[in-house]
Amino acid sequence: MSKDVPLDYAIFGSSRAFYHVNPKQILQKTNQLGVNLAYPAVTNLEIKLMVHTFLEKHHVKRIFIQVDKVYNKESLDPLAIAPWTPFIGDDYVYNEIKKYDSLAIYKKYIPFYRYMQNDTKLGFRELALTFIKDNNFESNLGFSGIVGTMEKDENYTLKALENKTNEHLVEIINMCKKNKIACYFFTAPYYQTDFNTEVLRVNLPNYMDYSKSIDNMNMFHDYQHLNRDGAKVFTDFFINTYFTDEY
Repeated sequence: MSKDVPLDYAIFGSSRAFYHVNPKQILQKTNQLGVNLAYPAVTNLEIKLMVHTFLEKHHVKRIFIQVDKVYNKESLDPLAIAPWTPFIGDDYVYNEIKKYDSLAIYKKYIPFYRYMQNDTKLGFRELALTFIKDNNFESNLGFSGIVGTMEKDENYTLKALENKTNEHLVEIINMCKKNKIACYFFTAPYYQTDFNTEVLRVNLPNYMDYSKSIDNMNMFHDYQHLNRDGAKVFTDFFINTYFTDEY
């Protein structure tokens, strides 16, 4: 996707955004163009890196960030940070990673070392950061759906969140204010969990809770992820919330 293509919005988060919100469906129903830049395993630090890098290349009117049980996490995720290795020469990326990775300096200045450490993990979504080549990312606007349905119907217990702010998300909010971009947070559906979103309501502006919005087991691939049918239903919920005259 060319840098010159105007975008109305962008979506960030983990697999619970990647598999759940379909920008092509939004485009067809609202004529608003956006991209889904979420990817599996990502947590708040990696989301911040995505938002920062994206805003260096594009301006959008709105961004949407999926938040959930990993809200309190401030350290990096070893899997999710791996695709950032090719970008560690960027001062911002390097300075953020080195806060949590004592080997960051070696990865920045010794190319062989950084690729040796991450050779099986690289390439996952680098093209999503460059926005310059035709690929499946562009044709799907970043969305990927899951096929298959849950087989076991049971309840799931999730760890309660600690009531405090997350500094990475605060920085994202400030980035958006600086760039005059509306920033929204949401929690995608879970199946049969006791997840309490009160901490998210208290600490995040413009927050919407969809965690219990879908209770049909046939819509889920597992308790954390909707399948393609569920994603279609959820994207309609998303449209009816955020793509109306009120927003």
